[in-house]
Amino acid sequence: MIKSLFALVVMCMGSKMFSQKVDSLNIYSTSMNKEIKTLVVHPSNSGDEKLPTVYILHGYSGYPKRTLTRDIPSLSALSEEMRMIFVLPDGNYDSWYIDSPRLKYETFIAKELTNYIQKKYTSDQSKTALMGWSMGGHGALYIGSRHQDTFSAIASLCGVIDFVPFGKEYGVPKLLGENPEKWTTYTAISQINKLKDTRQKILIGCGTDDILIAQNRKFHEQLISLNIPHIYEERPGGHDASYWSKAAVNQIFQLHQFFTSHDWF
Repeated sequence: MIKSLFALVVMCMGSKMFSQKVDSLNIYSTSMNKEIKTLVVHPSNSGDEKLPTVYILHGYSGYPKRTLTRDIPSLSALSEEMRMIFVLPDGNYDSWYIDSPRLKYETFIAKELTNYIQKKYTSDQSKTALMGWSMGGHGALYIGSRHQDTFSAIASLCGVIDFVPFGKEYGVPKLLGENPEKWTTYTAISQINKLKDTRQKILIGCGTDDILIAQNRKFHEQLISLNIPHIYEERPGGHDASYWSKAAVNQIFQLHQFFTSHDWF
């Protein structure tokens, strides 16, 4: 399925039938008193049409331009084909998309960024998704579960479900201190009970050769035990762009299907 969808996108890109635009913005964060670099990919001829919007969170050490050119290079074509807006904020290399004493990326993503996009673009507030991979997958699950009125769908690819086991090597101490016992409430897995009665659509995917496959399988099993509806998919692949660049296309098609087939509110 992913191969056929990805081939369709490549064919469309080759036909040069798209007229999408990419806006490079510096969006001011009041909570952090700084500007956040953000790319917004949108159809150039949307007019007053309200469009579904997907906020895409990059992984550890990533940045928006890399997302567009290396991680999910098909986004530009998908924007026009799916009639969707894609918002790519900078996650500050290793913010983990949480609110810590130093940084407030949960507040920025869930409130400041969404408010800005909804005011400046023809974004349909009832059809808004949050997706990401690796650290960004953690951010999608963590923020999405905590802001269900803002995001009607959550999508994670090879997401970090629990960063505690390896947090010391990936920037967590500078955010939350040296004691791992104080990190647990900031993990995606710690928020799972918030999803018990959610109306959100939940998509989770992981490569079978990914180092995080055990975490994702466990999360999938816990969602089942709590009777939380979701879609879980495993595909061949490791923890790299060759996996998530294609798997992301599949999730975006699924989000598009959800948004066009359901009355959300």
